[in-house]
Amino acid sequence: MERPRLSESENAPREWWWVFDPRQSLRAAAALFFGLMAVAFTLLVTALASRSAQQALEKQLGTSFESLAVQLGDKLDRSIYERYRTLQLAASLAPLRAVDSADADRRRVLTALQETTPDFAWIGFAGPTGRIIAATNGLLEGSAADLRPWFRGARNQPYAGDLRETPEIAPAGPPADENGNIPRFLSLAVPVTGTDGQFAGVLAAQLRWSWAREVQLSVLAETARRERLGITVYSGTGDVLLDSGGSGWTRPPDTPALPDRRKFRGSLVEPTSLGTTYLTGFVRSRGFREYRGLGWVTAARQPVELAFAPVGEMRRTITGWGFAFTGISMAGAWLFAGRISRRLRSVGVAAGRIQAGDVLAVLPSGRGEGELEHMCGALGQLVQELRWKKDPASAPGSPSSPDR
Repeated sequence: MERPRLSESENAPREWWWVFDPRQSLRAAAALFFGLMAVAFTLLVTALASRSAQQALEKQLGTSFESLAVQLGDKLDRSIYERYRTLQLAASLAPLRAVDSADADRRRVLTALQETTPDFAWIGFAGPTGRIIAATNGLLEGSAADLRPWFRGARNQPYAGDLRETPEIAPAGPPADENGNIPRFLSLAVPVTGTDGQFAGVLAAQLRWSWAREVQLSVLAETARRERLGITVYSGTGDVLLDSGGSGWTRPPDTPALPDRRKFRGSLVEPTSLGTTYLTGFVRSRGFREYRGLGWVTAARQPVELAFAPVGEMRRTITGWGFAFTGISMAGAWLFAGRISRRLRSVGVAAGRIQAGDVLAVLPSGRGEGELEHMCGALGQLVQELRWKKDPASAPGSPSSPDR
């Protein structure tokens, strides 16, 4: 019977790069498998660690920004309350309560009050009919105030008005800024009760808003500009009342779209119409003691790319170490699979020699207790037993065996 021969394609030598082809090389297949597993593990760990770190950082920084907003909002409310209490104390003085007090005496009281509280740009006392009887520096004396919001609002209870430009008292306040903007003032007013218990008039003051900048700097230093951390105060209608200008914007974003109008304070990731997404902490004004606040919203913001920069750095570090581990895994798999591949090739070479008729060729014997060694030993024993069946004389113990 003709012995089967290997085909020409099986006898033809392979190209040198076959060892890198996972379809032909065990080493390449093992290295590719372990490499893909290592890459998948790296990506999974990076994603999970980044998500966990970002959530933790968002909570931590969100609380920190919320605290900044609370500090500024609370200081503004307390400062307004202190001025409001100053007016209440002045309203209890005899020159303002007595109907027969001289206007000069009332003016002296108002001037002394302004000297002790320089943040008041103007202080005036309007009688029960709404005519301004006395005022600091005589400004607006004799004019009607019955239609002014502070007079109508303070007839029965203390009044705090919105921040406004008040051109008529601007000369008494700070000069216009470099852009020509007229200074803004906050109106405060309290009712005055006469000695007879009847309504005697309204004591009003225009509070310079420039003091709020000092309050802001006490909470958020100028050094925060380097970190693009900005803080903005909005009115109840969304107008910008105060802005630190520290977060890189040419104009502040709109009032944050707060998730729950009943929520007093909190933090959120805020996409804005300016195209930048911010991590924002916010607080709604609730006033202080009797002062009920004006519904202002204070927001502290930082762009998310800066707020979450440590997460990106951690992601790059994990990815770098992961790819280094991938390279080591692939190299280890290549070397380990190379040992197995060499053993299999030696079995293949010996089998080819046996198939070609080399009666002296033997399969490599096992040199250990591993699965590969057991396989080599079993194959070698199988080939030897097939030889003995084909040539019984060569079997051990036969009469013509060379061993006898």
